[in-house]
Amino acid sequence: MSTVLALHFGFATIWLGCVVTEALFERALLAGDRSAHLTLADLHVRVDKFIEVPAILVVLMTGVWMWSNTTPTGTSFYVMLVSGLVAITANFYCVLLVFKRRDAAHSKNWDKFDHLDHLQHKVGAFVLLGLLVALVSGVVGKA
Repeated sequence: MSTVLALHFGFATIWLGCVVTEALFERALLAGDRSAHLTLADLHVRVDKFIEVPAILVVLMTGVWMWSNTTPTGTSFYVMLVSGLVAITANFYCVLLVFKRRDAAHSKNWDKFDHLDHLQHKVGAFVLLGLLVALVSGVVGKA
């Protein structure tokens, strides 16, 4: 069980690192012109596809495995569960928005790009909040 727990926390940390990194390159590249926005759209899709989504899937699989092999108790577990599920759900919606935003950038539909960008950042705040609450409650529950 300790190996699965280590994988769970390790990949949750990778996921958190992706979210923070994406926030930083979003801020940097959105300050640029439309060619920077196109670069941003392509870069964000690559990070989501090759790092973030696989990390989320490992977190989800290890979480389900641990849940099915233990009897969860305590408030911190339920806080972690709910906030983690909020973060996962919101992040998958964000991934959809990121792909749509990339398509809008490639078709030069900048009004749609701007709308999707704004929505993606709002939903991304729920991802970050849910992820942080889940990580903290998971650590507190294990302490």
